[in-house]
Amino acid sequence: MFNQQSIFLLSKKYYYLLLLPALFILSACPYSSSYKLDEEPGINTDDALLGNWATMMTTEKGKQLPVKMIVRKKNDTEYNIVFTGYIADLRPYRVMENDSIKGTAFMSNVADLQFLNIEVKGQTYIAEALFKDNKLSILPLAEKFTAKYIKSSAELRLAVEVHLKNRASPIYDEPFCLKDMVRVN
Repeated sequence: MFNQQSIFLLSKKYYYLLLLPALFILSACPYSSSYKLDEEPGINTDDALLGNWATMMTTEKGKQLPVKMIVRKKNDTEYNIVFTGYIADLRPYRVMENDSIKGTAFMSNVADLQFLNIEVKGQTYIAEALFKDNKLSILPLAEKFTAKYIKSSAELRLAVEVHLKNRASPIYDEPFCLKDMVRVN
């Protein structure tokens, strides 16, 4: 009934079907949660972070493309934040509105490091914020930074503290890191 060629094609299809879940597991994405590091913002906005920031991102094919982050003051403790430029790879995550990603953010301190709680479409992304030598880096934690099921803001804070304490360096989601951004007009 089946010849050798059709058996080979069938086995190849099953191979790809088995490979598909592995690709989803291995594909990286930033950690997101419905919880934040702090229930409410408590740290005043920093005027040094306000403005337009830009850096170059490397595509999967090795091409360098620009990304811009716009940070405005929303109130005394929160920022409005917009990402534009090369963000087409984020389309599958359904966070884009037209050609940009818009959200709000506030700062939290964890283990003497500053983290942004960036909320986009009801999900919070936790990213370390480094401001040094007039350059800004936003380093989102990777999904795999914890295997624990987080059920509250207190549990999220504890998971980040444990992660920072037990690792030589935090696990960032490298493809989504915005490193050494410079202020632009």
